[in-house]
Amino acid sequence: MEDTLTQFMQVSIANQKNTDASIKNLEVQVGQLAKLLSEHGNGSFLATTQVNPKEHCNLITI
Repeated sequence: MEDTLTQFMQVSIANQKNTDASIKNLEVQVGQLAKLLSEHGNGSFLATTQVNPKEHCNLITI
């Protein structure tokens, strides 16, 4: 029983470390996105847009 508890605790600690690392990575990525958006300015897209070359749309009905 004690071995099972010890093993469970070790797995739980490992999972917590993985979760902490994932959260840290997400925090870094959100920070990078925030920096990119603040540097780019408001009201404009981050990529160039392309006008629809066909100038019409198609509709599919079922």
